[in-house]
Amino acid sequence: MSELPIDFSDSAVLGWLDAPMNFTARADPISPDFRPERRVAVCMLIVDKSRAGRASWKAMHVLSWALQSPKRVEMLTNLKNGTNLLDMPVVRFEPALDRALDLALGLGFLTRDGVGPFELTNAGREALAEVRGAGVLEREVGALAAVNGKVSNRDVERLLEWRSR
Repeated sequence: MSELPIDFSDSAVLGWLDAPMNFTARADPISPDFRPERRVAVCMLIVDKSRAGRASWKAMHVLSWALQSPKRVEMLTNLKNGTNLLDMPVVRFEPALDRALDLALGLGFLTRDGVGPFELTNAGREALAEVRGAGVLEREVGALAAVNGKVSNRDVERLLEWRSR
């Protein structure tokens, strides 16, 4: 089967090409899960859930990963309760979280000494109180509440290494 080339000398084809066109720039849709404003608030929730109010970079990524599905939250809860993990988790380290952490640091909600853990600042505690008072991020707040106690770096390492006690 051979294709016939378009004859551009045909006046009908030239008429299509000569029509006025307007191009309007439109924003690319971004999933709410990846919007920086939302991610900054999630980062503050994660730091608050971490032991001693301090979360390592790994802990930030592991808890952010866990918050993305109820099954992952259940896996984290089982780990905290000492239950053996039946599935081997594959934790994703996502660049969007790093950008949100940089934004939270720049806005003064989190602080970090070099490569040390992330901590909430006074402004971060006030912003977190406003987030909780506004009733937003209910799924994330509920998921973190389902995990008993605070999450320690040891818990994070156990999840990354997939070892039971």
